[in-house]
Amino acid sequence: MHHTISSLIALAFIPFARCELKPVTTVDESSLKIFQQGIDRICSTSSFSEIYLITNEDLSRVSPYISMFNFNRPVTLRDFRYKGQFQIETCFVAFITSNELSEVVQDHIERFALFIAVLPTDVMETVQNFASMLYKCMMYYFYYDPVTLAGSWTIERGGKRIYTLADFGTGDTAGWNLRGQTVAFLNMDPNRATAHDIEIGQTMAKRHNGTFAMAQGLLQCFDYVYTAIYATSVGSFATLPEMFQMCFLVPKSAPKSVFAILSDPFDYYCWGTFIFTIGTVSVLLSLFGESYRQYNVGLVFLELVMNALNGPSHRFYGRFEVRLVGLFMMMNIVLLSCYQSLIISLMSSARYDPEIDTMEQINDTCQFQRDMFLQSLGYRFKNTIYTYRRYESYEEIWANKICLMVMCSDLSTGHALVETQSNNFDDDIDNNLEQYFRISKARIRSSAVMYSIMNFSPMRTLIHRYTSAYSEGHLHHLPLVKAKKHSSSQPNAHESIVLVTMRPEDLLIVWIIFLIGCGASGAVFLLELSLVWVPKVFRTIRLNASNKLKMVKTSFKKKKGWNV
Repeated sequence: MHHTISSLIALAFIPFARCELKPVTTVDESSLKIFQQGIDRICSTSSFSEIYLITNEDLSRVSPYISMFNFNRPVTLRDFRYKGQFQIETCFVAFITSNELSEVVQDHIERFALFIAVLPTDVMETVQNFASMLYKCMMYYFYYDPVTLAGSWTIERGGKRIYTLADFGTGDTAGWNLRGQTVAFLNMDPNRATAHDIEIGQTMAKRHNGTFAMAQGLLQCFDYVYTAIYATSVGSFATLPEMFQMCFLVPKSAPKSVFAILSDPFDYYCWGTFIFTIGTVSVLLSLFGESYRQYNVGLVFLELVMNALNGPSHRFYGRFEVRLVGLFMMMNIVLLSCYQSLIISLMSSARYDPEIDTMEQINDTCQFQRDMFLQSLGYRFKNTIYTYRRYESYEEIWANKICLMVMCSDLSTGHALVETQSNNFDDDIDNNLEQYFRISKARIRSSAVMYSIMNFSPMRTLIHRYTSAYSEGHLHHLPLVKAKKHSSSQPNAHESIVLVTMRPEDLLIVWIIFLIGCGASGAVFLLELSLVWVPKVFRTIRLNASNKLKMVKTSFKKKKGWNV
């Protein structure tokens, strides 16, 4: 590989070679070893599959380190003025030899998450100034003396040296001792329930000699940063046991009126059939009834309605009239018994209109304020408000059926009601919001939530380990349980159960039971094998012995007969 890099660079610089010969200063072996060790640790092969070398076209100004280094992976050689596409997971190594080149490299610094500058000591200050102007959090420098070529590493965070080379890579101690540094969680979603994220960060900081903090923005520079993301980004990722969706904040249903409650026991078909029956009986009585024929159909209809509500109030004459009205009264007895039992149970609790829980209901009922960004993504609703109006209260917004589409997530499932998000809305906006609005069950664009771990973080292995442990042990539910321990709003609530934080020692019984189960399963498996194969082996041995005995007897008989 060493000869491959040298040949590649020589061919690239042939058109720019000069005729005069100059003495070449050799690179110190210890400096070269330190340089190669730093590249292998910072740009580990497990995270970065390719290295981009950015250098100058002028052969006389090429860094002496570039032609003497073995990168042990695919290498792409580019000029400083290259503006093409780069892969996301690429280690970017720039060989800077002058202040003019440090100005050109500015475009490349702001493009990559990981940037390594190989430069002489007299150029280092210029590159540091560029990194400070671009709010570059982490910078990696290998600086060397331009005369002796003796070099060493310096790693800066926010313009201050904080790391040593031993903190990087995949060694036994890399990233496991924070040395008092800060682990920061950056929350990009204001509606996200962060109890699980904070619990993981605090656990890592407590167990690995560090501190935990909540980052307030992207421009803050911490030692180690991880954040929950809903889309692709630059970095490595750890999948979380939750889903995020686009949810809808919709008005709660209004209480039903008294008339609606009174009509609830029967549906429209029952009421229609009952009215049709009264009308038919009224027509028959007005035509063929002995006493009702003197009244018109309308009066007979009212008489039968009063008969159904309060019993008969008229004396009946004739067989036809008595039998027809008797059948009608028997039907009323059954209907009134059913109605009374149903209406008593319905009026014993509050009754509300159906909740808005489907996309069809949302599209038909809700009004959305016009949002150009959402419309550009394809979210177009039937009822869109194109003018701005100021509402005085939540009740007015609720009366106008104003809805809002927001991002939401839930640690339990991706389909249940997002209870934690409703609590967040109440805390951040107003306690009255819960009285008028709720999160609908309708969801769109479900996707897994992941932790984004920045490329410069040597804690990638540690964050992956703790995220997997919390997910496999279902410990992501524990922070929510602890947070809701004293949140009951019921006036007659019982005394809260004391919750003790679970430790790894408390989970020892789970592993003991698991090992006992494995041992019992293995014993049963061996017993089954023995029950199946031992009789077969015995039968085989017995059969072989019997065959041998028969052969001996046969041979003996033959031999005896021959002797005779």
